[in-house]
Amino acid sequence: MKILSVLILYIVAVFQVEVLAQVAAPKAAIHLVTYQAWGFTVDSTPQGQRVRRIIDDSYRLGFRTVIFNFRGHMIGGTGSDIRSTVPAHQQETEERLLLEAVAYAKSLGMTVAFRPILLVVGPRGEFPYVEGKTFWWHGVIKPTQPQLWFANYFKFHERYLRLAARAGAEWYSIGAEMHSMTSGLGERDPQWRLGYPKQWVELIHKARAILGSQTQITYGINYTDQYVLSDGQKTWGGELEQWRYYMTANFQKPANIQHQKDLREFWSLLDVIGIDYYRALASANDRFSNDFATLVRQLEARPQSHASQLDTTLTEMALLDGTLKPLFFQEVGYRSVEKCFLDPSSYEEDGGKYSLVHQGAAWDAFFRAYWAPNWPWMTGMGMWQILVDEDTQAKTDKGFTPLGKEPVESVLKRYLK
Repeated sequence: MKILSVLILYIVAVFQVEVLAQVAAPKAAIHLVTYQAWGFTVDSTPQGQRVRRIIDDSYRLGFRTVIFNFRGHMIGGTGSDIRSTVPAHQQETEERLLLEAVAYAKSLGMTVAFRPILLVVGPRGEFPYVEGKTFWWHGVIKPTQPQLWFANYFKFHERYLRLAARAGAEWYSIGAEMHSMTSGLGERDPQWRLGYPKQWVELIHKARAILGSQTQITYGINYTDQYVLSDGQKTWGGELEQWRYYMTANFQKPANIQHQKDLREFWSLLDVIGIDYYRALASANDRFSNDFATLVRQLEARPQSHASQLDTTLTEMALLDGTLKPLFFQEVGYRSVEKCFLDPSSYEEDGGKYSLVHQGAAWDAFFRAYWAPNWPWMTGMGMWQILVDEDTQAKTDKGFTPLGKEPVESVLKRYLK
């Protein structure tokens, strides 16, 4: 009987997979980032003209959603002080200009998404923040007053939630890569083994009350090469693998059972499963060709194995309640430097040797693994990032932007149009 039940659930999951495949083709989104309250402007100023040109060029390449990113700062890795980077006296200006940028993107036929992100800084604004031997970032934070932390975290989001409702955002991200606060760090850190999924459930309900039904709610689960320890065994996949383990394992302790119940509810309330994909596409010991076609062939196997792991994970989750969740790669990025595909989460804008071939080949390998196979759960991806505060189309730009770069633009046109 148990085998029959599992088989029935599998058939249900497969049926839903087929339905999802018929709904819509994957859609590409572009992340826009600013460090200024006035950054997202489309007025007649030089900044406004630059932002309009960036949105126009993104549309030309096949992007159909603009993701607006908003930064918040958590002061220290154990505190509960969370602040918007936009001072209170500049917030009205930020909101007015943002809504004008939203209207401009929509005039081109694009949709918009909102993604507030939290960064850990030191008491004097130090970033990245290292305290002793601890490198603090948002995936390993350990607030000593979790309830106060969640209250302040919601306050940071509340203003953007109301703006998203006014803007008619397609989706809203309530967080990303916050491993310690969602699933918990598991056996890698026994003192912070379990997270706070119940508080995320409450946060989603608060967000839904503001957003209404028109905006999808998502969260960006980190999918990395970090290993997870479960019963002493290592499995690679970072935060996503930790979710899978805690959602599917058989537990006996009441605390683990309750944690599993809350994490499953967290997962079920998400309209779309977000994935922040920063996994190496090859081994650091390999020798890499500078011929584009050859390099793509060298890189394509690793992301295909990641895609198969994702497919298995999503199917296993679907068997829990018969519901297959759609997946959106909330964040993926490769810089314009050699071997950008080995440590894609590296944000050092000036480091590395300039290479558009390596950047383009990394993207081609990504699309071959996730776009071309028509995975039924695949709804799209968000390309990280274009910083709108400077001329990212300069020929020597080593950042993530694809604009004005070949063969990256040709790769995007081939898959996105």
